[in-house]
Amino acid sequence: MYEELKKRRLELGKTLEQIAEETKIKKSYLQLIEKGKFDELPIELYTRAYIKTYAQSLGLDASLILKDYDEYLKSKKQTVIKIEPTIAKESLEKKSTFLKKLPNWSITAGIIFTVIFITILLIQFEKKEPTLPPPPVTQQTMSEIPKVEEKIEKTEPKQELSVNKQKLEIEATDKVWMRITIDDKEKKEFLLNPGQKIELHANKSFKLHIGNAGGVKILFNDKELGKLGETGQVVYLNLPQEKD
Repeated sequence: MYEELKKRRLELGKTLEQIAEETKIKKSYLQLIEKGKFDELPIELYTRAYIKTYAQSLGLDASLILKDYDEYLKSKKQTVIKIEPTIAKESLEKKSTFLKKLPNWSITAGIIFTVIFITILLIQFEKKEPTLPPPPVTQQTMSEIPKVEEKIEKTEPKQELSVNKQKLEIEATDKVWMRITIDDKEKKEFLLNPGQKIELHANKSFKLHIGNAGGVKILFNDKELGKLGETGQVVYLNLPQEKD
């Protein structure tokens, strides 16, 4: 039934850009919904909301479109295959078979050799001479200590300057989903309930995709960003913000 969305949109003479402006849903998400590519959409909670909003904007029954999405979810769960740890079992069986094949005399010889080796180590340890007490501290060594401390104090600020950390603090005031990319490499997804908080660190930057702009409070490097948008509004944010 998801094909009906595109058919109905064309009948109404509307473009994806117009629908995206009306529904506040990203154009790429609308395209994926029309093509039935549900595996490339966000988590179930927000995908259902997108499908329902899109269908209602075209005057269609959202429950019919959601049936296709439910079928996709069922097929996704059925394809999960449980892999038993057969490799570990096979390795244990091989080890036990190898031990059974060893003759009794070789096992006994191995035990005797181990006992002799441990005994020799203990004897050598007892014969070691007691360690001498440290020499008394002379005036020369005491005078050198401040010089070492001065060198450490001078080098420490350089180490602090080389560290360039960005801190991001997020507190949910409503139920909110978000995807965060750290330093254009690591991607993380969160589904936060009201009152939950997270703290992240990066060397350079954060990229945020927020599904409910009105349900989140963000501090970047201990500075509050203020209101990001309305409840249910999707927002994209780059931190630190690029200067014009």
